[in-house]
Amino acid sequence: MKKRPPLSSFFSPKSVAIIGASAKEGKFGYQIIKNLKNIKYNGKIFPVNNNNKGNILNLITYKSLEELPEVPELVVIILPPKEALKAVYKSLDYGIKNIMLESSFISEEIEDELRNASCQMGFRIMGSNSIGLINFNDRFSTSIIPVRCKIGKDAQVGYIAQSGGLAGGCGWWKPHTGCGFSKVIHLGRSCDINEAEVIEYLTEDDNTKVITLFLKKISDRIINKVNICAKIKPIIFLKIDNSPPFTKLEKAGAIPVTIYQDLFEISKAFIQAPLLKGENIGVIGPSSGALSLITSKLKEFNLKVAKNLSPETEKILRDNVLHKESKILNPVDYWPPTRFDGEEVGNKYKAATEALLSDKNVDAVIIILELFREIEFDVVKAFSGLKQKYPTKPIIAACVQVETDVLQRVLDGLSELNMLIYDFNIEKSVQALSSLRKFELIKEKQ
Repeated sequence: MKKRPPLSSFFSPKSVAIIGASAKEGKFGYQIIKNLKNIKYNGKIFPVNNNNKGNILNLITYKSLEELPEVPELVVIILPPKEALKAVYKSLDYGIKNIMLESSFISEEIEDELRNASCQMGFRIMGSNSIGLINFNDRFSTSIIPVRCKIGKDAQVGYIAQSGGLAGGCGWWKPHTGCGFSKVIHLGRSCDINEAEVIEYLTEDDNTKVITLFLKKISDRIINKVNICAKIKPIIFLKIDNSPPFTKLEKAGAIPVTIYQDLFEISKAFIQAPLLKGENIGVIGPSSGALSLITSKLKEFNLKVAKNLSPETEKILRDNVLHKESKILNPVDYWPPTRFDGEEVGNKYKAATEALLSDKNVDAVIIILELFREIEFDVVKAFSGLKQKYPTKPIIAACVQVETDVLQRVLDGLSELNMLIYDFNIEKSVQALSSLRKFELIKEKQ
């Protein structure tokens, strides 16, 4: 078996040829080039179409590979099955070692042939029946689905999906605040390059902080690779059922979620918060009802309300936050204020949050925000500097029943602080802390 090229040529090539490029808007061969333009890819693009004599999106079009001014690092083939197979061998003859095959309906016999050839000849194939990949960090894409998401500082989530639609949609759809994609990959039939290899690639990728998986078929190769990589980076997967493959994946160290959106809701915790060093949680909120939404969930996720708070913490809470008749310190129920006044409410939140964070018996704090206009406060002023002052303790803002116009201002302010937020479904904050704790325990065992 010959030594084969690394996967980096698929994710960040210096040049790419598109065989099956098209000048017709709506065609896959047109969309790939349009995406490369939209994402501002700075490498060389060589459209190849033997029927096109002009240009495509202001790029010179070539009739064949032989006309290209240089050998491209990657070739993407978008042709019917019979033509696609011919294009693969022409690419090999031309000296191209990295081939992305995005054609559909290629037979298993042909895929077996290509798999065997790739091992013997030392080239790599991604696909077939793939919608492509997106590398937001390096501004490269082979996706046949529109790519137009803006790239932000939160582009740190790697996503492997065994679904062309879900993967392709990540070119135009972005999860909620605090979470963005670094790499998105759909391998299709995986006749050569497989999910286990891509998991390893993402584990070694400096721009990817969290790996997410939507898998319908789980091989032993994937499980074995996760067993290694889950000790290095958090790997979150959608646990569709309790069948042996999914159970094995969890035992290998991958963190399960049972709702699709939670792949990204939990991922953002790893982007915006430190790992959880212990199990004792401080909670502050406006009522016993709101507080119980959190405290009732802690035991379910192997967490607990922090007890044995220090005398210093107790003094701060009793002097500045709690009603004089309050008997419970934590969870901290600040209600009622002396009047409907945002400044007073903000001061109570500020005092309680810092007191809990400063206590050695508290490992994380959940701030429950239930606000209407009369008690709205400046969240930036109240919580500014806390993440920097207490960098080892997760801080989560959980918004429940916040008046609509107030909510947007609160979300904007918390986003400015890069604070981890869960809006409406505040119980998700407990699940997030549990996931941060699970990965911390995995790392501690090493």
